[in-house]
Amino acid sequence: MSNTKPYENINKFMITERSLNYILRPVQVRSQNYPYTYSIENMDETISVTVDSAWTPYNHLMLDFIGHELHSKAYKNIHENRNNWKNNGSQDLLMKAGRLLRYSERENIIKEELKPMIPKYKRYEQILESCSELEKSYNPNLLSEDKVEMIKKFYQEKNELQRELHIYLKDLHEIRDLIFGDAIGSAEVKFKISAVMQRYNKFFKKRRKEYIKKLLRNTSEVRFTLEYPIRFPIIDNNVKNGEQQSIIKGVTLRKLKIEEDKCFNVEVDGDNVKVIFNTFFGRAYVHNLLTLNTDWFEEGFLNLDGYAAAIYRSFFVIRFGNKVDRIPIKDLVDYFGFMKNSYYPAVVEKAFNDIKNAGLIRDYKVVVNGGKFSKGYIEIEKSSK
Repeated sequence: MSNTKPYENINKFMITERSLNYILRPVQVRSQNYPYTYSIENMDETISVTVDSAWTPYNHLMLDFIGHELHSKAYKNIHENRNNWKNNGSQDLLMKAGRLLRYSERENIIKEELKPMIPKYKRYEQILESCSELEKSYNPNLLSEDKVEMIKKFYQEKNELQRELHIYLKDLHEIRDLIFGDAIGSAEVKFKISAVMQRYNKFFKKRRKEYIKKLLRNTSEVRFTLEYPIRFPIIDNNVKNGEQQSIIKGVTLRKLKIEEDKCFNVEVDGDNVKVIFNTFFGRAYVHNLLTLNTDWFEEGFLNLDGYAAAIYRSFFVIRFGNKVDRIPIKDLVDYFGFMKNSYYPAVVEKAFNDIKNAGLIRDYKVVVNGGKFSKGYIEIEKSSK
């Protein structure tokens, strides 16, 4: 191998969310073994990640596609500091990070006596909204007796709930944002399947439209339990001209607890897709993506599958950045739990062959220390495009 120095990635093709690149590894086990839990080192401690169904490299890639579409639309008109969290859009989101943290701690914030009331309060708020709509167009002369009777019962339920919740309503209103998640907002992105297939043609060229629809639905249905690091602002408070000012001086990571939550919901109508990030996990994901807790992948990544995709995602970009020139095999063994698989040396070599054939590295060499594969390392020569 030559002494060519690793290069800084100038072939930016698709933006991806960094925390999930690091934490989520592929999980495909027998159906009776779900929910499935694995451990990973993150932010100087061991954390567990649980999925309730299969999470394949293709599922993660679908999330990448959606995230890139969302990022492209959100940053379409931003030019100044576009690739840095110091742009206005990212800074605005960073200032709302405290709401995400507060929402993640809602179980500790909401008083015990209020918790049994929350389902009734949600129903009460739903009825209030419906009553408001009814009152705008209500005309008993145009309705059947059965319909009028149904509406009366509807209002009766509202009044009964109001009486039952009476002493709790003030406190419930004060934590409404924690109950409904209103204060942390939500996001959505719309796209055409045909356009996505064209943009990511290297992946979809041998697949039909029905495949992407199925993959979208499968990806949206996976539920996760994990501690998710999000970008949090480092704020400098000072007084200038007699006024208090808060300036974001930098960013750090804070962990949010995600429990049995999906990343997004999806609606598919023919060629049209609407992805809604209205779950707590989804809102945190959007926060990270748009505050540029991100990595860029080259187009050749779309050629990778299985362990090759997971290794490139988790080791080439995250742990070592674009300056990767050596990966300890023990890190791969620990990350994937390879010691349970006696064939893992062949699996590792195939993965690196795939990465090489995709044009993402020029060459690699396995260096074994002391005759034991797991004690060696992979020496990498990055492509010099």
